[in-house]
Amino acid sequence: MPCGTVLDFRPTEQLLQPQADLWLTPLTGVRPETYDGVRSDVLDQADRVLRERLEQDADADEDGPLLGIVTMTWSARRSAAKGDLAKAAVLSHWRLTDLAEVRPLAG
Repeated sequence: MPCGTVLDFRPTEQLLQPQADLWLTPLTGVRPETYDGVRSDVLDQADRVLRERLEQDADADEDGPLLGIVTMTWSARRSAAKGDLAKAAVLSHWRLTDLAEVRPLAG
């Protein structure tokens, strides 16, 4: 096993729910329970909301954190749609410093 490898044996749902609570819901307003926990649907809607935010924010830095979040959410959404929730969980894990630079949705 390569140096620096981290193994996390928690069930996928235990990996995904904290991410939804920490950043996905505050940044998008999308709540997993609205979609009966179907993660591909949750990520699909989150991707739509984030892309809309990116389009509305004309001053968004093309290398900024919001674009990075949109890109990784898109990848996570594709993995979830293929049934690979473990990969989706890894892809949707964000550094707190990236998230701190993106304002949550109001209200």
